[in-house]
Amino acid sequence: MKDWIGPLLALQEVDMRIENLGIRLGLLPREEQKLAKELKIHHQALDAAREEYKKTELAIKQVESAISKFNEHINRLQQQSAMIKKNTEYQAMMNEIKQLKDNIGEEETKEINLLDQLEEQKSRYREQEKQFAAEQSNVNDEIAEMRQSRRDVEAEIEQLRGSRKELEAKVDATSLGVYNRLLKATGVPMARITPSGICGHCHLKVTPQTHTSAKKRDLVCCDNCSHLIYLDN
Repeated sequence: MKDWIGPLLALQEVDMRIENLGIRLGLLPREEQKLAKELKIHHQALDAAREEYKKTELAIKQVESAISKFNEHINRLQQQSAMIKKNTEYQAMMNEIKQLKDNIGEEETKEINLLDQLEEQKSRYREQEKQFAAEQSNVNDEIAEMRQSRRDVEAEIEQLRGSRKELEAKVDATSLGVYNRLLKATGVPMARITPSGICGHCHLKVTPQTHTSAKKRDLVCCDNCSHLIYLDN
């Protein structure tokens, strides 16, 4: 059982690579969700900017409708003025027309301000629209890269699993059984010890008997953390 160290170290290297790739696979969906969430926030901001100028457009239409109604009222009064004979009634009508014209003036001032506001809002919206388009393009590119990365990682894991079977065939059943048990229990089955007998995993000193067995390259575990321990050649 003197040849167990090299094959198991090679097997551990493959297993650690598979584990790291698996972690990477687990992170990719979260990264993609994060990008999609960020893009959604940008889209909501764009929708809010659109809603802002749409409200202003509606306000302008309401002002125009009010002006139109005032003008219609003025026209009706002017048509009726020819039929009025009393000076007091005629003067009252003229005052009403004047008030309506003043109302129109106020609405027209409001409309001018709203039109200026609308132009600013549309300008901001167009700028945000450009930024969103660029952001969307970047996110789509990143997601495409992630999905390609996922395919590449899955292909590498598949290849490593194939090579793992080849490495397992080079290890005796006893060593492989201990290794696989520790792999499930600890994640990293093997640890190098120093010439003075300090375990590279738990950093505690092993017993003299264990140290002697390690020097003889026997299949031996750390007295403290149970990892398979070995000395460098």
